[in-house]
Amino acid sequence: MQKYFKNKFFWPVLTILLTLPAIIFLLRPNIYYNMHDDMQMIRQLEMEKCLKDGQIPCRWTPDLGYGYGYPLFNFYPPMPYIVGQVYRTLGFSFTASIKATAASQILLSSLFMYLLVSSIFGPMGGFLSSLFYTYAPYHALNIFVRGAMNEAWAAVFFPLIFYFSRNLVLDKKIKSLVGLSLSFAGLLLSHNPMALTFTPILFVWVLFWFFSTYQKLFWTFIKNKIDIIVKLLISGVLAVALAAFYTFPVLSETKLVKIDTMFEGYYHFSVHFAGLYQLFISNFWGDGASVWGPNDDMSFMVGYLHWIIPTIILFYILYIFIFKNKKKKTNKLDSRLILLTITILLGFGTVFMTHNKSTFLWLALPIIQKIQFPWRFLNHSVFLFSFSSGGLILILEKLFAKKKHLLVCILGIGLILLNVSYFTPIQSGPITDEQKFSGKAWVNQVTSGIYDYLPKTAQIAPQGPAKEFVDEVEPESFYTVSNGKKGSDWMFFDLHLSRDSKVTLAQLAFPNFEITDNGKIIESEIEPHLGRLVVNLSTGDHQIMVKFVDTPIRTISNYVSLASWLLLLLFFTKPLWRQLIYKK
Repeated sequence: MQKYFKNKFFWPVLTILLTLPAIIFLLRPNIYYNMHDDMQMIRQLEMEKCLKDGQIPCRWTPDLGYGYGYPLFNFYPPMPYIVGQVYRTLGFSFTASIKATAASQILLSSLFMYLLVSSIFGPMGGFLSSLFYTYAPYHALNIFVRGAMNEAWAAVFFPLIFYFSRNLVLDKKIKSLVGLSLSFAGLLLSHNPMALTFTPILFVWVLFWFFSTYQKLFWTFIKNKIDIIVKLLISGVLAVALAAFYTFPVLSETKLVKIDTMFEGYYHFSVHFAGLYQLFISNFWGDGASVWGPNDDMSFMVGYLHWIIPTIILFYILYIFIFKNKKKKTNKLDSRLILLTITILLGFGTVFMTHNKSTFLWLALPIIQKIQFPWRFLNHSVFLFSFSSGGLILILEKLFAKKKHLLVCILGIGLILLNVSYFTPIQSGPITDEQKFSGKAWVNQVTSGIYDYLPKTAQIAPQGPAKEFVDEVEPESFYTVSNGKKGSDWMFFDLHLSRDSKVTLAQLAFPNFEITDNGKIIESEIEPHLGRLVVNLSTGDHQIMVKFVDTPIRTISNYVSLASWLLLLLFFTKPLWRQLIYKK
């Protein structure tokens, strides 16, 4: 058996095999499940309409807002739906694409955690951390209860960012710089609040590896590390540039939409703290809501083994430092033990942020209130605890060297048996794309979250479905609409009016909609109640074209991202074009 344990493929293959139970439900055909954010399919549909229509990047979603449209993907990260579109292109149904996207999230999280931890604690450590990361109850909560695909996808990039940032500090190679940039760009395109709250953790991580080789006087050491600092900064700038098409408009145009409702009343951070019993003791599992107080109908458990194993490791390190090193008359610790201490303490620190005792920090740092729900910090907690659980291998090698392989396998299987039941939705059943995109199900999707990104020019959200092209004509008179066509961010139609009229279009206003009449740009007004576009037209025939065009910041962002992605393309194809140059 030992020869199998030593085979370089054994642990990664075993990791993949033992990850499969977490995605078994997602592989079942023609079955879908209930989730809190039941907007996954409609968002995928809107993304597909954008891409087929040439609206790249996608910003305006035509069917949402009761058919009036609103700028969802100008503010909502697109990563899960970009992945989902790959499956759509391969011929998957919408229901299958959403499940395949979720399964991909679980598998990639597992593999990337293995990649990170095996590079520090070896393949057995990578195996352990990968299983801990996969079977964290909070990850099951995101996928199978909340339907929080964006937050789930943020967790894919945590281990990659740690992996490439460590490599960049240690090896200074350009490929590590590029890997870090791509990983952090992936995080930015997945979930902004997660990127915001993960950055301080990343800073501590980078600082540890930066000073891991500290031997000389401080300023001499820093002088010798300038090239690393420069490369880290370049990597950060490149990451922002890659995601600029999304990130810059979010930063500059959020003021144009009603996002205040996302942080008030029920959504205020103070309503959603978790209790110690919920975090560490309770094994309750439900698909209800998060409410004020300890009686939530959804689970916020860290996971028994997820906090017990790091606690054991922390006490072992304390024992080594106090007793073992005292006998040897030294205060030195293995650098990996120091790293484990830091990550475990950070893990408990992020758990603290989910508890109401951290309120003073939430009030002192208003920017973190954008995370909405304090228990979202559990996404960081399970990452840090899962990483540190791989360090258990250091203890097993010291105390149970001959049985370490057996103990690791037993722990891994025990972890799966303890948590695998959470990776099946509470409510599920057969449903087709046609059923989901028709009737009441369709109305629920196009009206859900209607206030999240409603333009501020509207007093209230639409209360009924938009009409075809024209909502109202004043004064009431004979008019006809013909030859109408619609795309994801445009509509075209012929309009005949029997008298001079004020025409209210079935289209919400937002910077910038350009309206032409018979090929000439005309002025428009904004109807104050629902925020619809209004044009004044004379008697006769008109050919109206309404097109959503980019603002200057969107245009600049698009070009910045395009240039950055082309730069990366040149980097990855460098051997090819070098070969072509040398041949010439």
